[in-house]
Amino acid sequence: MYDVGNVGWQVLISPAGPRGMNESAWSATQLGGHDGSASMSLSGRALLSAWLISLLVHLAGLAGMFFLVFPFTGQESEAEALSPMVQLVGPLNASGQIRSDLSELSQQAPSEDAWEIKFAPKPAAEALAAAPPQKPELSIIGIGTGGGEFDDFGLGLGGDAAPDFFGVGQAARGARRIVYVVDRSGSMIDTFEFVRRELKRSIGSLRRSQKFHVIFFNSRAPLEAPPKRLVNAVEAHTEPFFEFLDQVVPTGGTEPETALNRALQLRPDLIYLLSDGIDFEAGLLTKLNEWNRDRKARIFTIAYLDRTGREILEIIAREHGGEFKFVSEYDLP
Repeated sequence: MYDVGNVGWQVLISPAGPRGMNESAWSATQLGGHDGSASMSLSGRALLSAWLISLLVHLAGLAGMFFLVFPFTGQESEAEALSPMVQLVGPLNASGQIRSDLSELSQQAPSEDAWEIKFAPKPAAEALAAAPPQKPELSIIGIGTGGGEFDDFGLGLGGDAAPDFFGVGQAARGARRIVYVVDRSGSMIDTFEFVRRELKRSIGSLRRSQKFHVIFFNSRAPLEAPPKRLVNAVEAHTEPFFEFLDQVVPTGGTEPETALNRALQLRPDLIYLLSDGIDFEAGLLTKLNEWNRDRKARIFTIAYLDRTGREILEIIAREHGGEFKFVSEYDLP
């Protein structure tokens, strides 16, 4: 017997039931003692059916609450999640975005006028017209040339430029550090003006990225152009040198040894040696071989209007990777 409590009902389960009843019969007998109370006697099969019905009702209620909290969207949500957003470039009548199914995107190609192509290449003619003009000085790296000390930082420019002094030097393409060693002995006094003109022309035609220095020699101490070092061939350096050059006067004898030693100390790429007559000295050749042992400096020699010193000048040019030239009066401007 199960006492239901305040409900006032008792459920009597009897395996045999009351006398005179079948085992499958239900009997309910009202219990006395207070109003509204009753007693019920149920068989085992009826009780099991009641529990099953109650369980199904509870499960249905739980399922309803679940779907209220987590609504089922079906295939529509899955398809929506796979829909990409496409941003158009060209103008649109309504919205800046469209939805498109993946299958439609893979099967349909957009027409040419569907939207504007944002990054279209320019025609070759327009690209060339829009490109800035290239300066000849920018032959090695793409920065502007100037009077700065580029070589001190390994940024030498104008590597393809070939110097020219009395028609000599075209074989020295790429020379950036150039020293002129020029005879100013007394025998040059009548023709030195032509040398002065050619120095101005040669230095004036150098690129601004190239460096130059001029050393004059005679029987005295060498005369160096200020600031007595290699400087870039820019107007700030060439103009003062031209003024200095106008004041140089030939005088004395011919002794190039000290001037050549000084020129090689500057670590040039190219040396021009010009004289109207150097006496042959084996000692000078020996010293040049020692001073320029690594042959980093090429020495170009010029016999100026006199063949007297031609022999030693030819040997110097040959042993130091340069060229020799005899300049006659027919070669003067």
